Amino acid sequence: MFRRLLTVFLLTATSLVGVVALPAHADKTFRGEGDDVIRIKATRTPGLITFAHTGESNFIVHTINPKGKKNDLLVNEIGDWSGTVLYNASNSFADPGTAGLQIQADGPWTATFKPVSKARCWCSATIRGEGSQVLKLTPTRGLRTMNATHNGTSNFIVYGFQSLTDHPDLLINKIGKYRGKVLLTQGTRLVSVDADGVWVLRRN
Repeated sequence: MFRRLLTVFLLTATSLVGVVALPAHADKTFRGEGDDVIRIKATRTPGLITFAHTGESNFIVHTINPKGKKNDLLVNEIGDWSGTVLYNASNSFADPGTAGLQIQADGPWTATFKPVSKARCWCSATIRGEGSQVLKLTPTRGLRTMNATHNGTSNFIVYGFQSLTDHPDLLINKIGKYRGKVLLTQGTRLVSVDADGVWVLRRN
């Protein structure tokens, strides 16, 4: 569905139904080398996965649904890579959820499952990072904008979420270096960033 998502989000008891609940295997780390399949207890709850891969070739990760079919493409990189992505985001009620991961790799890797509440806090106006991350922030109000810069050579994709049960807003979708200003929809509380370089986001 969505390749990877950058992100920011303040979780409260009245915010998003199902977001506060921990996903299956929260805070559990899997380790391996080369191609593998990870099995988890099937879940439709959104969550985070932090990956790290050391290698020279493709590192590709798909979610697997309970019927054993590949679902979302979470990672598609070459060589050494680390980052945090969302899974089970924007699933419909008909979606069976996630029961595992299919990993294609040529080197050692780790995959750590975390609840969305552990997303990095976008607490001040400006935040800096590198690579793929998910950010949480206090829900925006009124007319708000975001200045963004990116110095990488590959994809720079940013999504904004008002809810993890609805489709996100595609804020930025560029390749290579980027500098610009975009709207932040009212109620945005989570932002996902897919990048290969250093980036800076500033809320206005």
